[in-house]
Amino acid sequence: MNRLIRLFLALLAVTTFAAACGGGEDVGDESLLEGTEEGGEGGRLGETTTTTADATATTAATETTPAPTTAPPTTAAPAAPSVTISIASDTTAGGQFQPRVARVPSGAIVRFVNNDTVERSVVADGGAFDSGPIAPGASWDWTAGGAGTYNYSDGTRPYAVGSIEVV
Repeated sequence: MNRLIRLFLALLAVTTFAAACGGGEDVGDESLLEGTEEGGEGGRLGETTTTTADATATTAATETTPAPTTAPPTTAAPAAPSVTISIASDTTAGGQFQPRVARVPSGAIVRFVNNDTVERSVVADGGAFDSGPIAPGASWDWTAGGAGTYNYSDGTRPYAVGSIEVV
């Protein structure tokens, strides 16, 4: 008897499924795919439409603008110095400028760092550059110009000298 009930339930399930899926009637029709219904207007499924102010006309979108694929512009970091020259006290071994002679390419950045306990300055012979006062612990950058040799001294100590060769 139990077997007969299971068979009946299985037959009922198959019949219900067939009735829901078959029967010759379509659940939807082509008008849904075309975006039109009886008494209405519209575009194809998935299209974008624009309605005018009087709501009587629609226009299907035909082009889409792709999202930009480039990264936003970045701000360039300040250039690092090609050489750093330390301004030292009179008692520092190795002299007041370390290194005393430097060789750099044209356009290089030369950074002077005041490692002394008092203000110092860097002045080129012939006026190519003049740092003005550099506070203790501070620095001053100079961008090397055209090729040549630039002799300089400490504006507070004319005997403290150095040289930069630009190639």
